[in-house]
Amino acid sequence: MTINIAIIAFNNVEELDLVGPWEVFQEAANLDKRFQTQVISLDGKGVMAAKGLFLGVHGSMQTNKKYDVIVLPGGVGTDALIQNKTFLECLTTLTTQATWVTSVCTGSFVYAHMGLLKGRKCTTYYDACYGLETKGQTGEVLRNTRFVQDGHVVTAAGVSAGIDMSLWLIGQLMTTDFARDVQQKIEYFPEPPYQNDNRI
Repeated sequence: MTINIAIIAFNNVEELDLVGPWEVFQEAANLDKRFQTQVISLDGKGVMAAKGLFLGVHGSMQTNKKYDVIVLPGGVGTDALIQNKTFLECLTTLTTQATWVTSVCTGSFVYAHMGLLKGRKCTTYYDACYGLETKGQTGEVLRNTRFVQDGHVVTAAGVSAGIDMSLWLIGQLMTTDFARDVQQKIEYFPEPPYQNDNRI
């Protein structure tokens, strides 16, 4: 059975929020062809990311295709998404049909606006947690947490945390041993040169 994954692109998306999960899922596809991942945008056109990287896409959100996993990255562009009625309607259709609904960084703000995080534990970019608590319809916003699963909804913290979330999700879709193989393939064993003991 094919595992269909959609990563949603939009103008001013944070690059690694999108490309991190893409790398993980594509490496999974190299090991098991059942993984099929597409990057899609609202109109099927490429987008300009937050730091100037132009990203092409595979298709449009405005099709009837169903996906098992939805990944909504974050970035400064999420503010515009919340104001885009057509985008929210398409995203509602996609998330209603999906088995797993996930976000990275401030993608969680869009889900909160849609009511998907009501009563759920969740997280977001470290510097946006207070905003999610005060502006969104959420349960408990967890800080200093790479990702949070509450039911079928999984929210990740900022930028690189999407890699952690995607690896965990592969373990749920397949097995933990398979996920460890993917982790080995992408050599994801972080040892950053600087440690931050002042996280908030």
